[in-house]
Amino acid sequence: MRKSTVWVLVVGAGLSTYACDKLPLLAPQESKITLSSSNTIVQANGVTEIRATVLEQSGTPVQNGTTVTFTSTLGSLTPNDARTLNGVALTQFRGNGQSGKATIKAISGSAASDALELSVGAAATGRVSLTANPSSVPSSGGTTTITAVAVDASSNPIANVPVTFSTTTGSFSAQVVNTDLNGRASTVLTTSREATVTATAGAITSSGLTISVSVRPTVSIAVASGTTPTRGGITTLSVTVNTATGGAPLQSVVVSYGDGSSDDLGAVSGTVSVQHVYGDDGTFTPSVTATDTSGATATASTVIVVQPVLVSISASPQTTPRLYNFTANVTAGVTVASYTWTFGDGTSDTTTGAVTSHLYATAGTKEVTVTIRTSTNVSAKGVTTVTVP
Repeated sequence: MRKSTVWVLVVGAGLSTYACDKLPLLAPQESKITLSSSNTIVQANGVTEIRATVLEQSGTPVQNGTTVTFTSTLGSLTPNDARTLNGVALTQFRGNGQSGKATIKAISGSAASDALELSVGAAATGRVSLTANPSSVPSSGGTTTITAVAVDASSNPIANVPVTFSTTTGSFSAQVVNTDLNGRASTVLTTSREATVTATAGAITSSGLTISVSVRPTVSIAVASGTTPTRGGITTLSVTVNTATGGAPLQSVVVSYGDGSSDDLGAVSGTVSVQHVYGDDGTFTPSVTATDTSGATATASTVIVVQPVLVSISASPQTTPRLYNFTANVTAGVTVASYTWTFGDGTSDTTTGAVTSHLYATAGTKEVTVTIRTSTNVSAKGVTTVTVP
């Protein structure tokens, strides 16, 4: 009997030691757990540290190595079970992209903390503001870029949260857009009527932003009366710009000539003339665009045909044998700076007028040419032949 009893006691002692090694150390009864975090506002994919302070009933920290178990209704905690050091156990909360309120609790033995609440993602939104560029659209309809900025209660931008846009009229290129790292989300509104736009992130909705419909200036452009558009010549265009009744003042009037060049006439109004030299002949479409201070624009255009510079020579023999008068005939509207003549007998001459004369020393067929140079430095050539007796 004694041997049996001793044997049983030894085994029992061994089991007791084994159980102490494997069972976690928990907070004593009447202990108190307090949760805290340096950040109670967390981005949707953000991270923050959670501290559990565990004190015994006497107010002293629990034994080092006391196990505290953490739970959360949103995101994840790493680790879920942490051990205290000087009465503090640490874990890390990590958002999983979802928005909402994360309720975190901690327990150790019979001690349980009050809930710690984190605002995650869109749930952290404290304010949503709106801007539009431009702030109005033409009466015929147009687009404007609507930008929402979501920030928390401390005005820090909130990233990666969905913003839902709404409007009283028109349509969006995208109705739900996630914010970027600066808390900005943008979409494009298309409308032809006045619209009031709002944006919502989490439980916060912005104030309404009104997109107005602007009246546009009126414009027209045409070739001025009496002008023949000619290569190298001065083409005069007549431009008329009027501010619409009730419209904003003009800001700029830009004339594009259809050949890659343009002029900004500034805030002109009424009818003005502009001049342009086309370096090539062909068909061109000059246009005028007027913009007022509200951003409203109006555009008009016309089609013109720029004529080539044509040169011909009229020759008339005079009573003096072998004396000829030559006249250069140039397309109307071209201002000629000089005429360079070759008479087909090895001689030449340069004149500023369209008429010249030449006395031939020998008979025969002579090829006469004239090369003109315009005031805009464009050249063209005409050719004829005369038979000298």
